Amino acid sequence: IYLTRRIPLYTHTHLRISHTVKINFLAIDFDQTMIDIHTGGRWKESVSSLTAHLRPLFLHLIPIASSSNIRIAIVTFSPQTKHIREVLEYAFPPDVAERIPIRGNDGSWTYVGNGMKMGKQEHMASAAEELMAKQPLMMMMSGGGGKEDDDDGGGTIISKSTTLLIDDDPTNIKKSLKDGTRAVWLNPRDPLRLLDDIMRLK
Repeated sequence: IYLTRRIPLYTHTHLRISHTVKINFLAIDFDQTMIDIHTGGRWKESVSSLTAHLRPLFLHLIPIASSSNIRIAIVTFSPQTKHIREVLEYAFPPDVAERIPIRGNDGSWTYVGNGMKMGKQEHMASAAEELMAKQPLMMMMSGGGGKEDDDDGGGTIISKSTTLLIDDDPTNIKKSLKDGTRAVWLNPRDPLRLLDDIMRLK
């Protein structure tokens, strides 16, 4: 209870720091990251039962990030994207849930760009393309540079340096970093450490 109650102020503090280090796109893994179990892509129980496994950290972090104009996507190897969509709709207000694209291994999307296709890289790139189509968003996943915030109404530029992958799998983190995309490992045994790790980003 104590940790849950202290999360809101804690996340507000760290979201301000995230702006300082120019994060404007959060790509969040689902199994064992956003939720505290691994479904193996074979969840057969109710959506409400799955929603009960959402980490309190993300119940606060996602709405705060959304209200701070930070784009969010779920990037997962699970094929059960319909279940994930229902979890988002169950847990968050419509104006938050409907703005979050989901990229999973469900065969519903393809990435034809020139970027790395290993790990979660193509998932992130495809999600960013969707955000670009739906919002006044300029996307530069294949490189950095330029202004991160466009003050004249042109939208927000997303680059590898302004993207942050959050994942419990060290392999995905390593591939992301190797490709030049920022990434932070979520330790399933100490999820709140994530906030400190975001604060340490340079």
